[in-house]
Amino acid sequence: MTIPDALTLKKAMKIAVKIEKLQQKLHELLGATLELPPATVTMTSQLVELSSAPRRRGRPPGSGRKPREAGEGGSPLAGRPRPRSASGPLAPAVVKVLERYNRPMKVTEILIGLEQDGYQWTAKNPKQTLYVRVGKLAGVKKAGEGLYVAEAVAGAAFGIVPETVAPVAEPASF
Repeated sequence: MTIPDALTLKKAMKIAVKIEKLQQKLHELLGATLELPPATVTMTSQLVELSSAPRRRGRPPGSGRKPREAGEGGSPLAGRPRPRSASGPLAPAVVKVLERYNRPMKVTEILIGLEQDGYQWTAKNPKQTLYVRVGKLAGVKKAGEGLYVAEAVAGAAFGIVPETVAPVAEPASF
């Protein structure tokens, strides 16, 4: 027997209550000579029992992901520590590049600077990895659309010097 959901149980309970009320009215009209069929009594008791049981929330048991065996598809790093770059963590390397150039840089420029410093990638696609991680790295701040800067130099003006504008002289009238 499958376990019905809560909505079905509510509807069934309402119908069972209606049936019981109708049978009581029938008893009142015809007297004590009429007995309730045993199937009705059994069904009513089963519905009451099911409706009083607490409803389990979430997925049914056994419907989740099964743990994979080693060598059975999935990630080759499953269950093992991730490899580290021989040249160290990414965050300090990126901050070093940004501080060296002391200006806002795009991800492609940061990647070139990292390659010049000899940073070794463990990822298959370093540019994509850097795009995803650069905004979340400690010591890196977003300076604009697609531009990143080291937090240490974030307050400085990046080569943008405001021009002083001299008042425009009005032409002499003749």
